[in-house]
Amino acid sequence: MVECSICHKKIDEKLALVNTDKNGEKKVICQECFKQETGVDYSTFAYRKENAKQIAIAVIICLAMTVYAFCEKGLLYGILGIILTILIYFFAGKIK
Repeated sequence: MVECSICHKKIDEKLALVNTDKNGEKKVICQECFKQETGVDYSTFAYRKENAKQIAIAVIICLAMTVYAFCEKGLLYGILGIILTILIYFFAGKIK
């Protein structure tokens, strides 16, 4: 059990969050105080973070496939791969 730095409520270590404030100080806070400090609900924050990881992985895979297509098939397939990678990057985050 740890104590929230803001509301001083006892919370389980698995539910505790570490927040860095504007001064660079790290504080252990609960999920309720996370919303007060950041202005975003923790579940929304976690969803956005996971979504960003998935988009980054997809773009890296697309870039690797583009390089392979460029080397094996030529310039046309390389350009097509770059266009598809850009489309995935811009539109993957828009789907809910």
